[in-house]
Amino acid sequence: MFRKLQVVVILLCMLSYSAASTVSIGTACVRGDMRVDSAKVKGNATLFNGSVVETGDASADLRLDKGTEIRMATNSRATLYRDHAVLQQGESELAANDSFQLQANGLRVSGSEPSSRGVVSLRDPNTVEVAALTGSFGVTNGQGVLVASVHPGLPISFAMQAGGAVTTAFKAKGVLSTNNGNYYITTKNGTVYQVTGKDLAQYVGKTLQITGTATTTTTGATVITITSTSLLTVAGLTTTTLVLTVVGVAAGAGVGIAAAAGAFTPASR
Repeated sequence: MFRKLQVVVILLCMLSYSAASTVSIGTACVRGDMRVDSAKVKGNATLFNGSVVETGDASADLRLDKGTEIRMATNSRATLYRDHAVLQQGESELAANDSFQLQANGLRVSGSEPSSRGVVSLRDPNTVEVAALTGSFGVTNGQGVLVASVHPGLPISFAMQAGGAVTTAFKAKGVLSTNNGNYYITTKNGTVYQVTGKDLAQYVGKTLQITGTATTTTTGATVITITSTSLLTVAGLTTTTLVLTVVGVAAGAGVGIAAAAGAFTPASR
């Protein structure tokens, strides 16, 4: 009797698992041909958890649960799941809530606000480009560390480094101010940089711009290498006279970055 009960339980579990794996998560539509799980499809197809969609000469429109929409460009490939998709080739446009992620080369892209729409592209095996069309997107690495926020008109390319580090272009621009003997640059988005250097008092009220690259490691530490530093309204400030520290962000994030002689290393909080 007990063995019969065991058999019944096992069968029920198998049936439950089978049913779960065949529950639709959405549909795909193409004007032409595409491949779904290696099978050639014309027109429409039903998608399941783990379905692989490959486009050829025509783009495909995917509609998933909870209103998620993905438009896969031509010659693209992605694996679809209920709460995320993995882009393995090409380019995809995403419109989804913040609980859905479009992953590419270890990076995770998700909307930061309602009605966000953006494009994620694999430019080569080591480069991912993210562009926001509307709203904004957060980009995190595999450990969940925020690498960048992407806004309309400001696409960002991410170069993947050995060990999972991510390198992006870095540019800081803001007006120099002073408080209690300390000097700060505040950017338009509310990031506050503390600046130390020689004879900074004469630059108070001036706009400072710094350009370089930022590399975020898997631990969340950020290393910034400066390629140029200039005052937009006056001259005379060079990279070797600067030490730059991120001391705060408008949203309250506490990021620690410091620099000396043109190269940045993580600062203690």
